[in-house]
Amino acid sequence: MWQRLLRLLSTGLNAYSFYTNPVRFVTSILLVIILPYLAYIFWGTLIILVLIAVGIFLIYKAITSSTEGSNNY
Repeated sequence: MWQRLLRLLSTGLNAYSFYTNPVRFVTSILLVIILPYLAYIFWGTLIILVLIAVGIFLIYKAITSSTEGSNNY
């Protein structure tokens, strides 16, 4: 019974907020839907940038260690 009452109340509030400002209502729903994907993109980008930096550092170390022993000027 309480679930039905809460569902009815939330439906009424959603309908009222849509009636008062439909652009804000639709925008807020789209933001709630898109926000997790934006978080995945942000953290994925950070991880990729860290992996690129580590890869460049390791390649640099490999090149400098291989040229240390040779004195070919």
